Amino acid sequence: MDKLDCINTFISVVEHGNFSSASRHLGITRDQVAKRICHLETIFNTALFIRNTRKMDLTHSGEKFYQHSKVIMSEFEWATSDFVHDQKYPEGKLRINAPHSFRQANLTEIISKFMLKYPNIKIDLFLSDKFLNINEDKYDIVLRISPEIDERNTHLLSTYHRHFYATSSYFEKYGKPNSIDELKQHSLLLYSQADSSAKIVLSKNKKEESIYCTPKLTCNSGDFLLDFCKQDQGIIFLPDFLAQKDQDTGNIFRCLEDYDSAQLYFYAITSSTDKMPKKVRLFLDELKAYFPNSKKMASH
Repeated sequence: MDKLDCINTFISVVEHGNFSSASRHLGITRDQVAKRICHLETIFNTALFIRNTRKMDLTHSGEKFYQHSKVIMSEFEWATSDFVHDQKYPEGKLRINAPHSFRQANLTEIISKFMLKYPNIKIDLFLSDKFLNINEDKYDIVLRISPEIDERNTHLLSTYHRHFYATSSYFEKYGKPNSIDELKQHSLLLYSQADSSAKIVLSKNKKEESIYCTPKLTCNSGDFLLDFCKQDQGIIFLPDFLAQKDQDTGNIFRCLEDYDSAQLYFYAITSSTDKMPKKVRLFLDELKAYFPNSKKMASH
């Protein structure tokens, strides 16, 4: 039996004088009123009322409990009102962790639109390509780009592929590779983290081929690598969302277009999927609207 319902019923009996009047006020049966009062008296192992035919007088314990009950219900109503207001008019700080590379392509636009819609939500954005734990590091939402997904409460937003790009000046000077063997003769620019290897896995006509190479430059910043590539320094292996803008403007061009790379997954992690705070759900909705093919992944 719900304790708050019992406490509210107890207050109603005190203020309306008897079970019958309380039942009419609450819209429940007299029997239900009696059961709720009995439940409270059983919990406390004491009588709350002195019962007589005309009026329900409070015992000494009942009087003390009535004073506490008024405070309890007042606090509950205040908390409920405050919570409903927060759900209707979300505010507070939203802590987001996202990879550096995604900032360049999409994140600025997404956050800008979100903040215009919800001006009372303050954004605390931390950019890092290191995989951080959402609970240990106290983030509300974590965005990741990875070849694998192995997380609870994961929402897949989009998928990408990596391709090889260079400037037209580079291709004019060194030639455009048409095979993996020819690619190995070129200066390669690769994204790398401390625990990653210089291994590239490609497929052509459903046949997989691995490339082990010694790149001219490795870096943990996709932005830096792209700028370096545009200085005619080599061929970069880059996700298409990072290359798209420069490809559209003719700054870089693809090569080895017959080869496919493994998918990269762009996804969001939340601490919960069913009971997430309003501000988190709103930002997740903003992401899903930006990536219309997004979907929730099954929890592991």
